[in-house]
Amino acid sequence: MKPIKSQSNTRIILALGLGAGLIPLNSTTIAVALPAIGIHFGADDSLLSQWLIVSYLLVSVLFLSPAGKLGDLWGHGKLLRTGWLMFLIGALIGSFAVSISQLVISRVVMGLGSALLMPSSIAVVRNSVSPEQRAPALGMLAGGLAVSAALGPPVGGFLIHHFGWQSVFWLNLPVLAISAWLARDLDLPVPDKSDTPLKFDWPGSAMLIGLLACFVIGVRVSDSTGTLLLVSSAVLAALFVSWEIRQREPVLDVRLFRVRAFTCAILVIAVQNFGMYGVLFQMPYLLNELYQSPANQVGLMMLVTTAGMAICSPLGGRLANRITNRWTALLGSLCGLTGMTGLALASDWSALLPISPWLFLVGAGLGLNTGPAQATVLSAVQEKDAGMASGALSVMRYLGSITGIALLGFLLAQTEIPGIPRYQMGFQIYGSAFLLCALLSLGMKLPRSEHG
Repeated sequence: MKPIKSQSNTRIILALGLGAGLIPLNSTTIAVALPAIGIHFGADDSLLSQWLIVSYLLVSVLFLSPAGKLGDLWGHGKLLRTGWLMFLIGALIGSFAVSISQLVISRVVMGLGSALLMPSSIAVVRNSVSPEQRAPALGMLAGGLAVSAALGPPVGGFLIHHFGWQSVFWLNLPVLAISAWLARDLDLPVPDKSDTPLKFDWPGSAMLIGLLACFVIGVRVSDSTGTLLLVSSAVLAALFVSWEIRQREPVLDVRLFRVRAFTCAILVIAVQNFGMYGVLFQMPYLLNELYQSPANQVGLMMLVTTAGMAICSPLGGRLANRITNRWTALLGSLCGLTGMTGLALASDWSALLPISPWLFLVGAGLGLNTGPAQATVLSAVQEKDAGMASGALSVMRYLGSITGIALLGFLLAQTEIPGIPRYQMGFQIYGSAFLLCALLSLGMKLPRSEHG
């Protein structure tokens, strides 16, 4: 990589954070828009959910790793601009859509844009920010993403009420414009030119996309088809590893998993997302089934957890500079474990105040973990492989989330009689994820230095 000039870390984070913030924003605003879209097109809400939400998430997770590697080879600046362009095109298609199929196309295009934006945004932070400021910068980025996700429902609801469902697509345009303006003259890292052109690993990418597709769909299907898909995913994973270890420029260098700090940190990201999404999806079921709680109370509970993450994500990055990445991640894991234990022991969910400290601790634990864990993953690789590592990190985050939600569905299906014990079991399982994170965080020590 060519060296870059000194530039404002704050401006880098703002430019990249606004663009990357579109990814969770478009996941949460579309959920609010589904009823209005269903009325407009005379479609069933559950069908819309499958097509408009799942298509976006599935396309995102499938192309994250290939996009990260493409950024390493072609330049992350190019990938960022292409990702912004994909979001712009997708938003315009969605704004003028006259059929459900056009809306689905819009969401697929935006999903591709998110796959390009996320790994390149993280890679640019890794390569543009000094090692000492890496964890704080990644913590700020993570906090911004949490705020973006939290703002989606209220902002989407306001826009839909006043301007119609098309406004959730138009919302992308000013955000893209501001992000592009802030990044207009940033000196983004570009790959060094080599005498021997490096070829992109198309076969490896195809195998990776195939195994991820089989896994993501397989965990959502409970019959024999799901089992077959999961077995196919395992077979493709074995073929993928066998192929990748022989490649000069693999789409995912599986040898990285021999580095204990890399493996432990990337597993911390996956496991904490397993716990987080399991809880976030479990609470609405609990509140609606046991107490018939209004939607605004459910939203407040989500907001408490998000506030904990938004506040503590930047704090975790700064704290990592004082007590190292692994000890900060250990502290975050213990905060999350304490919060989960409090939720598991709670017997009355009819009021927000008694359980809000536990919800905040869960969010705080996630916030303290994220920056240090991401910084450890990225510090374990060379600058030229930052995109590949960022793509792998993003994939593991998605896989943890999807597995947590799938386990929740399994738990809910096992008990026909509503009752607290079923939910206590869920909190205990998801709480054990934070216990595992605490153990994994102890291995987040890089061979030479925490900031290498």
